[in-house]
Amino acid sequence: MKLRLPRLSLLGRVALSLAAVALLPLAISSFGLVDLNRDALVDQVLRTHVVAAQTAASRMTAFVSTRAALARGAAANPVLADPQSDEARRFLSENLLAWADLGVLAVQVADPGGEEVIRAQLRGGQQRIASALAADPRPALLALPGGTVRLTAPLPGNAGLLRLVCDAGRLGDVVSPAALGEEAEIVVADRQGRIVLGGSLAGFPEAMVRSALPGLLSGAGRFQGPDGEVLGAYAPIPDSDWVVLSRQPTRVAEAVAVRLRRRSAAAIGTALLLIAGLSALAYGSLVRPIRELLEAQRRLVQLPPSETGGDEIEELRRSFDALERSLSDRRYLENVFLGRYQVVEPLGAGAMGSVFRGWDPKLQRGVALKTVRLDSTVLPEKRRQLMETLLREAVTLARLSHPHVVPVYDVEDSPAGAFVAMELVDGMNLESLLWKRGRLPVEQAVPLGAAIARALAAAHAHGFVHRDVKPANVLLGRDGSIKVSDFGISELLATNTDRGKAVFGTPGYVPPETLEQGEYGTAGDLFALGAILYRCLRGIHPFAGGNVHEIVKATMLRPAQPLSRTVPGLPPGLEALVLRLLEKQAALRPRSAEAVAAELEALAAARGYRWSLDLAAESPPADLPAETRSQWISTFGREGSYTD
Repeated sequence: MKLRLPRLSLLGRVALSLAAVALLPLAISSFGLVDLNRDALVDQVLRTHVVAAQTAASRMTAFVSTRAALARGAAANPVLADPQSDEARRFLSENLLAWADLGVLAVQVADPGGEEVIRAQLRGGQQRIASALAADPRPALLALPGGTVRLTAPLPGNAGLLRLVCDAGRLGDVVSPAALGEEAEIVVADRQGRIVLGGSLAGFPEAMVRSALPGLLSGAGRFQGPDGEVLGAYAPIPDSDWVVLSRQPTRVAEAVAVRLRRRSAAAIGTALLLIAGLSALAYGSLVRPIRELLEAQRRLVQLPPSETGGDEIEELRRSFDALERSLSDRRYLENVFLGRYQVVEPLGAGAMGSVFRGWDPKLQRGVALKTVRLDSTVLPEKRRQLMETLLREAVTLARLSHPHVVPVYDVEDSPAGAFVAMELVDGMNLESLLWKRGRLPVEQAVPLGAAIARALAAAHAHGFVHRDVKPANVLLGRDGSIKVSDFGISELLATNTDRGKAVFGTPGYVPPETLEQGEYGTAGDLFALGAILYRCLRGIHPFAGGNVHEIVKATMLRPAQPLSRTVPGLPPGLEALVLRLLEKQAALRPRSAEAVAAELEALAAARGYRWSLDLAAESPPADLPAETRSQWISTFGREGSYTD
């Protein structure tokens, strides 16, 4: 008699496998934290002080440069040629009132000898103002006790001086070390060692003070102080003789390391208990509800009971079959489920499978359900390996959690294929938008490209290569979101299915090195990003052709035409970046998606470009040309012949 495993056993093994997958990264990371050595944490604290010093220097620079510009601008005004005129008095009074929000307390015009000619000042603070104007007249920038700063600008032709007396009290939080932790201290001092902001230099090691006060370079390190070793950093403030110094005793970081080790050990023990509890509850909270859901689905779609028995995966296969048979009848879809997900309507179909709008009754939210067709000739062992790969990559991708990457919620398997449940993005994809509009303005294309590059950079950092970057996989939400989908799916099919010399991808977006040698890396994703940017800006594909053969030949042999001939108003550097992305040789493209994102973001910030798109009146086109879909493409041989 043949022994048949109970229906629970398969899903029970899946539940235990998922628990193991969840535990392994946690255990690795936790043991890594436990093994964290003293020097690593100390270095991290030191980097924090570097950032704190540089941030404080940047804020002080902004404070000084803004008010110095006011002083220079006012000094250059011709009305001050006669500072005692009524017009000059009115000019100073009006400017003083306008500058009050910037903390300007007084404006003085003095003769070449430094003697006052005319002064305008706000009420209150007379003693501070008088002390500031009576101080050493030589420095162009002078800090005085009580949070007062004086700036001096010469009048044209050495006709005298204009001085601004400003309140620097609002800069008090610059030297607040609250974010740095216990016993931290930040001060701003001039090159003579006089305090501008903060406490005093008494607690700073002499070696650190000697290195910092010349104001020539930024620096950081460990210094021996009177009370033990100190972690310190310093940074000069440009256009001044001031410098920021930050310090904290090393023993504080060591104490944090000890506490971290203890908490890590406690976290590991807690995690083990939680996973043990989840495994014990797997049957009651997961397996039994899924079995009941499948039974309800069988009744809804009026499927007869299986004559051969089988487990839940067999029921999923039968659901796939029912789903494929009922695509022409939208009303029938309301009674079809994939796993626990109710299928609402089809959203599209391609070479890899179909996409449906679905509903998760358990979490009460909409989802996108993407079916992944596996070749019917794949042997069972190979199929098992494919599904393990898909599940492993789905778990990794689910932890990526990036605002420009479509998150994955669930993965299920059946003999007819598999499906992936992911976020449902309410909007349309970039392919549909481009077929309706033709092209995008530069101010939209640049931030769009930056978002795609950020998604690729995050995926590449986690070991993912997309392999099928194209407009159809860029989803544009009505809420203004930009998200890249299908990470891991194209690579799974391309690397685990034997199609001889053919490669998997979308014509026009597959890089030359893949078409020639079958190789694909992160540089291939950058090539596809360049093709997307080119099409967005110009409205046509850089390697357009009448069929797949012509597109492949153009990709291999024809350079992309310059954009500036047909796209007016391109900002400097954008065309060069796009053409570098489309280089035939992978080594000539930008070094990483991170670098591309940074360049596009800098360009967008400099020009004030922001992503905004009104999709309220947009609807997807009825159909798209077949060439735009993912497919198996015959390679283009090294000798220049097309391999069929």
